[in-house]
Amino acid sequence: MPYITDAHLKASATRQNISDDPVRGQKGFVLRTTPNGVFSFYYQFLNKNRLHPETGKPVREWHLIGEHPDWSVARARVEATRLAGLVAGGKSLSAERKQVQALARSTGRTFEQMHDAYLAYCAEPVLRRWGAVPRKESHENIRSQLSRPLAWWRSRVVSEITGQEVMDLYRSYVAEKHPAQANSVLATLRTMFGWGLHPDRAFVTANPCPILKGDDRVTERSEIEDGRVLTAEQLRALWFGLDDPKCPGRRLTKLVFKLSLVTMLRTGEVVAIRREDIGADAVTIPLALTKGRRSPKARDLVQPLNSLAREILGEVFSIGDANREYAFPKARGGRKSRSAAQTKKPYMEQRSLTILTRASGDNRDQIGIAEYLGLPPDLTPHDLRRTGACILEQLGYSDAEIGKVMTHKTKDKDAAVVTRKHYLVPVKIIARDIVDPRVKALDDLDAALREILELPQASEQLPPPPKQIADAA
Repeated sequence: MPYITDAHLKASATRQNISDDPVRGQKGFVLRTTPNGVFSFYYQFLNKNRLHPETGKPVREWHLIGEHPDWSVARARVEATRLAGLVAGGKSLSAERKQVQALARSTGRTFEQMHDAYLAYCAEPVLRRWGAVPRKESHENIRSQLSRPLAWWRSRVVSEITGQEVMDLYRSYVAEKHPAQANSVLATLRTMFGWGLHPDRAFVTANPCPILKGDDRVTERSEIEDGRVLTAEQLRALWFGLDDPKCPGRRLTKLVFKLSLVTMLRTGEVVAIRREDIGADAVTIPLALTKGRRSPKARDLVQPLNSLAREILGEVFSIGDANREYAFPKARGGRKSRSAAQTKKPYMEQRSLTILTRASGDNRDQIGIAEYLGLPPDLTPHDLRRTGACILEQLGYSDAEIGKVMTHKTKDKDAAVVTRKHYLVPVKIIARDIVDPRVKALDDLDAALREILELPQASEQLPPPPKQIADAA
C-alpha cells in the first residue's frame, strides 16, 4: 500500500480506491479517484458490532471525509486518525457525525429565530373535525408566556442556553410570587425546545429545560387550597346584587354569570350561545367552541335547560334586538382586543367578564362587581360552576354524574372500552325520547337555588324558548 501524497491526485482510467500505508500513514484512510478528476477521502473500517443480515459477517463501513481541493491530503489524514480514535473508543461514527451536523446547523441560530419559527408553526392553520383552526389554538397565550424569555435571550445562540439559565428565569417568576406562571412558562419552554430538537429543524441538540418534581417544583396555590365556593348568603348577595341598577357592568354581562351558575356551563360557552341553537329544553354549543373538542369523542355540546335558565334567556332576548344572532352580542365602542382573532368574534369577549373582579393594578375607574357587593376579592366565574357542583354533591350526586353535567371527561369515560372512532357515533337511531340523566340533576340544582335564593318554585308551564318569541314577533 502506498503512502498517499499529492502525487496520487490524478485522474485514473477507472475509479480506484487507494488505501494509505498502515505503517507510515493511517490504517483505513482511503483516496478514491475517478476518470472525471474527482478525488474523495474516506475512512473505512470493519464494524464487528454490525453484522450483515444475510451473511452474518461484520459490515465494512465507509465514511466520507471530504473532497479535494476543499480537503488536503494531510488534513484528511488527520481527520481519519481522529475517526479511528473514536472507533477504538467504542463510539458510533454515524451517531457522532449526525450530532456534529446538527450542531453545525444550530450554531449561530438565535433564540428569537426559534421563537418566531415555533409561533408560526403554532399559528399555522390545520384541518380539524370542527374546521380549519390554528395548530395550537392557544398560540396567543404561548406568545404571551414566551415574552420574558424572548426579552432575556433574544439574540443569544439558542444552542448555548443552559439549564442553569432556564432555572434563573424560572426563579424570577417565583421571586415575584407567580408560581403558576413559573410552571407554565417552564412547560412551554420545554415544549418549544423539544420542538426545536426535531431533525428537520435542528435548532438545538439538547433540551436544556429540566423536569422539576417534588420539592424542586414550586407549589401553586391551587394545589394546596380548595377552590372557592360561595355560601348561601354570598349566593343571595350575588344573585340579587346583579339585579341592582347601580351594580357595575352591562345588564347582559351580569346575566352571563347567572346563566353560568344555573346551567354549569363555562362562561366562554355561555357568551357564544346563538339564538337558533336554543331549543325547547336544551341549548347546543357548537363543537368549535366546546372545551372537550380535542377528545376523539368530541361533539356538539347539548346542555339541558332548567326553568331558571329559561327565565334568564327570556330576559336576555328582551334586551335589545330579539332577532339578533347571538344571545350576548359584542358591545359596540368597547376596547379593541389586541388579538386579531378575538376581534372577529361577533359575540361578547371573555375579557368583558373581568368586571366581576377588577385586578388591583387595573387603572380603570369602575370597580368590580365583587367589590361592590362585598364578595371575596378573588372571586372568579369558575367559582360559580364549582358552587353548582358542590350543591349537586350535597344533593347526593356522584362525581361521575356531576362530571357529565359539567361536561368533564370523567374517570368512567376514560376507562370506557368503546370510543367514537369505532363505535359511539352521534346518530339518532331510537325514535322515542331518551331521558338524559343531566336533566334531573339540573332540575334539582334549579330547585336548590330557588330554595337558597327564596325564589318562587318553577311554573309547570315554562315560557317558550327565545327563538319562538323572536319568530312570533
